[in-house]
Amino acid sequence: MKKSHWIISPSVDLSCISLGWLALFAAPSLFPQHSETFRLIAVTSFVAHRYFTFPLVYLDRIEFERRRLIYVVTPVLCIGFVALCYYFRIDEPEMFAFWYLFNYFHFVRQKYGILRIYSGKGQWGNKHLDAWTSYLWGIAGFGYMFAFQADVEGRVMHYLHTLIGTPLPPIASQAIYAAAIGATIAWLICEWRGPQINPPKLLFLASVAFMYGVVPILSTDALFIATSFSHAAEYIALVALTVRNKAKQDAFASPILTRAGNRIVLYTAGFIVVVSGALFGLKSLSLMAFLVFTYGTSFMHFIYDGMIWKLRRPRVARAVVRSE
Repeated sequence: MKKSHWIISPSVDLSCISLGWLALFAAPSLFPQHSETFRLIAVTSFVAHRYFTFPLVYLDRIEFERRRLIYVVTPVLCIGFVALCYYFRIDEPEMFAFWYLFNYFHFVRQKYGILRIYSGKGQWGNKHLDAWTSYLWGIAGFGYMFAFQADVEGRVMHYLHTLIGTPLPPIASQAIYAAAIGATIAWLICEWRGPQINPPKLLFLASVAFMYGVVPILSTDALFIATSFSHAAEYIALVALTVRNKAKQDAFASPILTRAGNRIVLYTAGFIVVVSGALFGLKSLSLMAFLVFTYGTSFMHFIYDGMIWKLRRPRVARAVVRSE
């Protein structure tokens, strides 16, 4: 296996991109007495990851000047929108359902972007098959939950049922699974015809299929923990790699980001600690302020991420995996 097939390295790819989430998925069942601790780890990493986007926007003068108006107006609109939702429906606004849907398909879209990076690393892959396979497995997991677990207690199912209405017919969910399996078979045939097999890419797709195809059947709670941690670990690893690569190329108009790129592990860990501490402090001072801020910045993250992190675009993917 060629080292170039890995996005970062075997250890980082396996722990942060392909298999690391399995530990958080299995741990609550193996150690039920510590289930809340594992949930806290997943939630903390998930909440913290979105704030890695903002230094790349507001500390890099080149990026900020590129879309100055958007970066000034978006915080006001997003936080204002969430504040109004809580003002009119203070108990549990339907905004939660929109937020969950954004998150779910935001996760799936990142999986597709990473699959495209693996295709680029192996210099083989079909863009359309990568897309159909990634998205169909994501839709299959969501369809199963909505078809077979719409009556499960919990905010997610309750508000999705309120927002969307009638649960998905079981036969429709089964049809989506069949389409996902068919797309995967076509994808595997395409990969087999390539110049060489790319094991890291195959492993990653297997991880995606298991996460969205099997985990929802086992437990929606486990799906929440697994997808939250997986998405955060992937994102933090890719941001750290990109910052380090850009710092080496002196591509930042920001001394702080350049310094962070030169000591990426220390700055990454420190950033997570500072952000998590600040959020816990805000929550202890005012739960309402915490909810408005975290949900508002979450929507900001979706918007900014879509503008600066389109991993499926070759130019962006090359910036992420630029050789050292």
